[in-house]
Amino acid sequence: MKQCPQCQQFVDDNSAFCNRCGHNFTTGPQAAPPPINPYPTDNAFDSCGPEGKSRGVAGLLAILLGGLGIQYFYLGKVMAGVLSILFSIVTCGIWQIVTLIQGIMMLCMTNQQFREKYVTNPSSFPIF
Repeated sequence: MKQCPQCQQFVDDNSAFCNRCGHNFTTGPQAAPPPINPYPTDNAFDSCGPEGKSRGVAGLLAILLGGLGIQYFYLGKVMAGVLSILFSIVTCGIWQIVTLIQGIMMLCMTNQQFREKYVTNPSSFPIF
């Protein structure tokens, strides 16, 4: 066992750097290597963005209740929700096919793409 000259922590003789302060025993003080994140959040299904809107919830709402425009009301796009209801009435429910495709696309895109397309986009009726 050897002792780190900076923090006085005891480390194994074979260690190249101190686990506590990052002191490199061969060249001097150095920061410890950054830890590896085993749980990346970029493609997480239900990860919420800073606006609190989940891509997974919006995608499932579009698939299950898209003809009623529920996904737009969830995203804060009230005008798009009302237009979606009108399109469903005028097309006798065929509009649900479009929202089904939209829901699948929401689930397949990254959180960054979702935020740019549906949450922070100033458009009042984002479809694809």
